[in-house]
Amino acid sequence: MSNVLMEASVALGLISIILAGALFALYRRVYANTKTGFGLALLVFAGAFVVQSGLTVYSYLAAMPIIPDSFAPFLFAIGLCEATGLGAVVWTAAH
Repeated sequence: MSNVLMEASVALGLISIILAGALFALYRRVYANTKTGFGLALLVFAGAFVVQSGLTVYSYLAAMPIIPDSFAPFLFAIGLCEATGLGAVVWTAAH
């Protein structure tokens, strides 16, 4: 069961990368139109989420054999919360 949860955590990480990339694209457009410090900060914020999500997926794939089975539900819950939050931010930024 925990192996399935770890694979689901990787899938959620990939979804987070896509959502953070979409957020980066949206904020890039905002910054291109406004050229403000706040717009640049939003762009850096989104870029940090892209990098963080990428590192999360890489670390899960690299360390999956040594991650204790008892951690899998927590890692899945963390990934679900992150993807949900990023989805809400992308939806808000797009509307």
